[in-house]
Amino acid sequence: MTPHYFSILLLFIFSMRVAANDTKLLAMNVGYGPQPSAEVSQRNYTVGLDYEFYRYKRSERQWLSLGVGYTYVATDYEHNRSLHAVSLYPQLTLLAKPYAEWQPWFFVRALAPTYLSDKSLGTRTQAKHFAFQAQVGLGLIHQPSHWTFALSYKHFSNANLYQPNDGIDIPLVLNLGKRF
Repeated sequence: MTPHYFSILLLFIFSMRVAANDTKLLAMNVGYGPQPSAEVSQRNYTVGLDYEFYRYKRSERQWLSLGVGYTYVATDYEHNRSLHAVSLYPQLTLLAKPYAEWQPWFFVRALAPTYLSDKSLGTRTQAKHFAFQAQVGLGLIHQPSHWTFALSYKHFSNANLYQPNDGIDIPLVLNLGKRF
């Protein structure tokens, strides 16, 4: 079984085992951007799926959640053209005061354990298949329909636990999701 199919199967199995409630979110994301601090020009592309399966509503303006995500990352560099990543992420969501039907929100993910199918993407190299996902974004929630929109920055690295630790970045990610 290839890593791509394994990642999708893992995401599906994990999401099916979680108890149902009205705080789940399913979100698709696509992204693009130049790899910061690459030795040569390298642009990274991504497509992914996130499933938030648990949310603790700490207050009307703050949520702590857990989710699982699948990310496919490709590059325009001639070698090491793509990889797959599966992450288990904690997320902090901060909500601003609603305006009409829209509510602005900010989210941050950090220290999300991640399995990378390959240790290299273009010119970027990780020492091991293990990394962390970090992501930060701003968006809007449409209150009546529960649709979410966000722009974010996504990063994978091993937090300098091992060398090399070049890091893999997607500077602009568009997220579209539905809470159910």
